Amino acid sequence: MTGIIESSPAHQNFSRYDTRVIIKFSVILGKDTSCIHKDLVTVLGENTPSIQTVRKWVKAVSEGRDDIKDEPRPGQPVTACGDANISKVLVSLSDDRRKTCKEISTETLMSRTSVFRVLTNKLNKKKKFSKWVPHLLTDEQKESRVNFSRNFFSDISN
Repeated sequence: MTGIIESSPAHQNFSRYDTRVIIKFSVILGKDTSCIHKDLVTVLGENTPSIQTVRKWVKAVSEGRDDIKDEPRPGQPVTACGDANISKVLVSLSDDRRKTCKEISTETLMSRTSVFRVLTNKLNKKKKFSKWVPHLLTDEQKESRVNFSRNFFSDISN
Protein backbone atom coordinates (compact mmCIF):
# COMPACT_ATOMS: atom_id res chain seq x y z
CA MET A 1 0.00 0.00 0.00
CA THR A 2 1.37 3.41 -0.95
CA GLY A 3 -0.35 5.65 1.49
CA ILE A 4 -3.65 6.64 2.90
CA ILE A 5 -6.45 4.04 3.15
CA GLU A 6 -7.35 0.76 1.46
CA SER A 7 -10.03 1.11 -1.21
CA SER A 8 -13.56 0.32 -0.08
CA PRO A 9 -17.05 1.37 -1.21
CA ALA A 10 -17.30 3.81 1.71
CA HIS A 11 -14.20 5.66 0.53
CA GLN A 12 -15.20 5.92 -3.13
CA ASN A 13 -17.81 8.67 -2.69
CA PHE A 14 -15.39 11.57 -2.54
CA SER A 15 -16.40 14.82 -4.22
CA ARG A 16 -14.01 16.81 -6.37
CA TYR A 17 -13.52 19.14 -3.43
CA ASP A 18 -12.59 16.20 -1.15
CA THR A 19 -10.08 14.96 -3.71
CA ARG A 20 -8.50 18.40 -3.94
CA VAL A 21 -8.20 18.56 -0.15
CA ILE A 22 -6.32 15.24 -0.24
CA ILE A 23 -4.04 16.59 -2.98
CA LYS A 24 -3.40 19.81 -1.04
CA PHE A 25 -2.65 17.87 2.15
CA SER A 26 -0.31 15.53 0.26
CA VAL A 27 1.56 18.48 -1.29
CA ILE A 28 2.00 19.97 2.18
CA LEU A 29 3.45 16.62 3.31
CA GLY A 30 5.95 16.87 0.45
CA LYS A 31 4.68 14.00 -1.70
CA ASP A 32 5.29 14.07 -5.45
CA THR A 33 2.57 13.91 -8.11
CA SER A 34 2.93 10.22 -8.95
CA CYS A 35 2.79 9.21 -5.26
CA ILE A 36 -0.32 11.36 -4.74
CA HIS A 37 -1.98 9.79 -7.81
CA LYS A 38 -1.16 6.27 -6.56
CA ASP A 39 -2.69 7.11 -3.17
CA LEU A 40 -5.82 8.41 -4.89
CA VAL A 41 -6.06 5.26 -7.04
CA THR A 42 -5.77 3.16 -3.86
CA VAL A 43 -8.62 5.06 -2.22
CA LEU A 44 -10.89 6.00 -5.12
CA GLY A 45 -10.25 3.21 -7.62
CA GLU A 46 -11.88 4.00 -10.96
CA ASN A 47 -13.18 7.34 -9.64
CA THR A 48 -9.65 8.73 -9.47
CA PRO A 49 -8.98 11.92 -11.43
CA SER A 50 -6.46 11.64 -14.27
CA ILE A 51 -2.76 12.13 -13.63
CA GLN A 52 -3.00 15.39 -15.63
CA THR A 53 -5.66 16.70 -13.24
CA VAL A 54 -3.55 15.73 -10.24
CA ARG A 55 -0.54 17.49 -11.83
CA LYS A 56 -2.64 20.63 -12.39
CA TRP A 57 -3.74 20.76 -8.74
CA VAL A 58 -0.27 19.90 -7.39
CA LYS A 59 1.13 22.78 -9.44
CA ALA A 60 -1.63 25.18 -8.32
CA VAL A 61 -1.16 24.30 -4.63
CA SER A 62 2.63 24.45 -4.93
CA GLU A 63 2.33 27.93 -6.44
CA GLY A 64 0.36 29.09 -3.42
CA ARG A 65 -3.26 28.59 -4.36
CA ASP A 66 -5.24 28.31 -1.13
CA ASP A 67 -8.78 28.15 -2.49
CA ILE A 68 -9.54 24.71 -3.91
CA LYS A 69 -13.11 25.41 -4.92
CA ASP A 70 -14.11 25.58 -8.58
CA GLU A 71 -13.60 28.96 -10.15
CA PRO A 72 -16.52 30.52 -12.02
CA ARG A 73 -16.53 29.49 -15.66
CA PRO A 74 -17.33 31.72 -18.61
CA GLY A 75 -20.53 31.23 -20.51
CA GLN A 76 -24.21 31.86 -20.26
CA PRO A 77 -25.53 31.25 -16.74
CA VAL A 78 -28.38 28.82 -16.28
CA THR A 79 -31.54 30.91 -15.95
CA ALA A 80 -34.15 28.24 -16.57
CA CYS A 81 -34.67 27.76 -12.86
CA GLY A 82 -34.86 31.46 -12.05
CA ASP A 83 -37.65 33.03 -10.01
CA ALA A 84 -39.54 34.24 -13.09
CA ASN A 85 -39.69 30.77 -14.63
CA ILE A 86 -40.58 29.15 -11.31
CA SER A 87 -43.55 31.48 -10.98
CA LYS A 88 -44.60 30.76 -14.60
CA VAL A 89 -44.61 27.03 -13.88
CA LEU A 90 -46.51 27.57 -10.60
CA VAL A 91 -49.18 29.62 -12.37
CA SER A 92 -49.54 27.03 -15.09
CA LEU A 93 -49.71 24.22 -12.55
CA SER A 94 -52.27 26.03 -10.40
CA ASP A 95 -54.73 25.85 -13.31
CA ASP A 96 -54.48 22.07 -13.56
CA ARG A 97 -52.18 19.78 -11.58
CA ARG A 98 -52.64 17.05 -14.21
CA LYS A 99 -50.73 18.94 -16.90
CA THR A 100 -47.75 17.24 -18.47
CA CYS A 101 -44.32 18.82 -18.79
CA LYS A 102 -44.98 19.17 -22.51
CA GLU A 103 -48.20 21.11 -21.91
CA ILE A 104 -46.56 23.36 -19.32
CA SER A 105 -43.57 23.95 -21.62
CA THR A 106 -45.86 24.96 -24.48
CA GLU A 107 -47.74 27.35 -22.21
CA THR A 108 -44.66 28.90 -20.57
CA LEU A 109 -42.39 28.84 -23.66
CA MET A 110 -39.76 26.88 -21.71
CA SER A 111 -38.10 23.61 -22.70
CA ARG A 112 -39.56 20.40 -21.32
CA THR A 113 -36.36 19.61 -19.43
CA SER A 114 -36.35 23.06 -17.83
CA VAL A 115 -39.97 22.61 -16.76
CA PHE A 116 -39.12 19.19 -15.34
CA ARG A 117 -36.14 20.62 -13.42
CA VAL A 118 -38.25 23.42 -11.96
CA LEU A 119 -40.98 20.97 -10.92
CA THR A 120 -38.66 18.39 -9.37
CA ASN A 121 -35.67 20.38 -8.09
CA LYS A 122 -37.11 23.77 -7.20
CA LEU A 123 -40.73 22.97 -6.33
CA ASN A 124 -40.05 19.44 -4.98
CA LYS A 125 -42.96 17.94 -6.91
CA LYS A 126 -43.45 14.39 -8.11
CA LYS A 127 -45.89 13.02 -10.64
CA LYS A 128 -48.25 10.67 -8.78
CA PHE A 129 -51.45 9.33 -10.30
CA SER A 130 -51.17 11.83 -13.16
CA LYS A 131 -50.93 14.80 -10.76
CA TRP A 132 -47.98 16.91 -9.72
CA VAL A 133 -47.92 16.67 -5.92
CA PRO A 134 -45.47 17.89 -3.27
CA HIS A 135 -42.67 15.41 -2.71
CA LEU A 136 -42.47 16.21 1.01
CA LEU A 137 -45.24 16.61 3.53
CA THR A 138 -45.80 20.02 5.05
CA ASP A 139 -45.59 20.45 8.83
CA GLU A 140 -49.38 20.74 8.94
CA GLN A 141 -49.81 17.43 7.08
CA LYS A 142 -47.30 15.70 9.37
CA GLU A 143 -49.08 17.00 12.47
CA SER A 144 -52.43 15.88 11.09
CA ARG A 145 -51.10 12.36 10.54
CA VAL A 146 -49.64 12.19 14.05
CA ASN A 147 -52.93 13.34 15.57
CA PHE A 148 -54.87 10.82 13.50
CA SER A 149 -52.54 8.01 14.61
CA ARG A 150 -52.81 9.00 18.27
CA ASN A 151 -56.62 9.10 18.08
CA PHE A 152 -56.67 5.77 16.27
CA PHE A 153 -54.49 4.06 18.87
CA SER A 154 -56.42 5.57 21.77
CA ASP A 155 -59.68 4.27 20.22
CA ILE A 156 -58.19 0.81 19.84
CA SER A 157 -56.84 0.67 23.40
CA ASN A 158 -60.23 1.68 24.89
